[in-house]
Amino acid sequence: MTDDRDPSATPRRAFLAGTVGTALVGTAAGAVGDDDNAGENGRKHRSGCNGQRSGADTRLPTAHDLTMDDGHRLRVWERTTVDEPEEAVIFVHGSTYGAVSMFDPPLGDEFGWLPSAAAQGQATFAPDMRGYGHSEPPAEYDEPPEANAPPLSFEREALDILEVTRWLRNERGFDRVHYVGLSGGTWRGRAVYEVGDPDYATVTLAGGSFGTLEIGADPEGPAYATQERSGFIERWNAELPEGADRDYWIGGAEYTADEVQAAVWKAIYETNQAIGDGEASETPREGGETADEETIIAPLVRQESEYHPRQIDDPTLVIRASSDGIISREGALNLYDAVGATDDRKRYVEIAGGTHFIFLERERREFFDAVRQFQTRY
Repeated sequence: MTDDRDPSATPRRAFLAGTVGTALVGTAAGAVGDDDNAGENGRKHRSGCNGQRSGADTRLPTAHDLTMDDGHRLRVWERTTVDEPEEAVIFVHGSTYGAVSMFDPPLGDEFGWLPSAAAQGQATFAPDMRGYGHSEPPAEYDEPPEANAPPLSFEREALDILEVTRWLRNERGFDRVHYVGLSGGTWRGRAVYEVGDPDYATVTLAGGSFGTLEIGADPEGPAYATQERSGFIERWNAELPEGADRDYWIGGAEYTADEVQAAVWKAIYETNQAIGDGEASETPREGGETADEETIIAPLVRQESEYHPRQIDDPTLVIRASSDGIISREGALNLYDAVGATDDRKRYVEIAGGTHFIFLERERREFFDAVRQFQTRY
């Protein structure tokens, strides 16, 4: 596996804009094209394919391009603020949205989970899984979704995470590595323990469940779904309790809800997941009507095994937000009960006042602190 820090070495990828199907809001969770042929094929480039956002946003974390064992390029983001950190944390995002948008969106220097953990002396790393963010997209994403079966699987993602873990230990010199899986990242963590023995210092399963959600894409297809900007906003807002002050619930005293959601969407859209050339595109909807709206690919991931939580035997924290509209308390407690760590090495925590996106809301610091306190116990 190699680490190529020069994102300009990766050619921009082309995409068949205007051929995607019905918009879908995902909740659970390639080849690089040749620009010389883009005009011949009637393709439009995606924005941000070289790892740079529009406007050359200098706030992005440090980028590492790692080549996996099968030649696929994976983008791993790093934020480290101390000279000699003693431990590393792998932050693994969920389905639909990539690493920067979930862990380090462009909204103040100390807003995201990566800056928060880095400020406490940890070296933080967040991979964009295949098909997400700035990582190399699967070749199947160059075609309409119905043309292929889903190319992604939790097992392949687990192998990639194990490769990143080996890179942190063997090349970066970290003996102590924590795992933090967010939403779909909790299923990825289960798969990691199914296919390998990562020996993490601690495991955090944030916004995950067991036995209450149907997870995994139809193995027959389509290859991917899509999501519009309005769908992203509606999904988030729908979780707020009835009568809640949206600005206060999401932004607290620091930001408005619109500021937070706009920054997060910016980090989602200005990546390889964007459909089109970075501007609003006419995306077909069910029934043939179109919407002039920014749209992204929402990856679909196959689940090829149950990936039972009993495989996770390292110290484990299961944490949930009380108003999470996707992960029920029953499902989260099922996950806690099923984790294989002994009772003295696992813990369940619930934080009041947050949705499935609590890590981007006003209660995010309490959420981060609960995770950090657990990590320091082991």
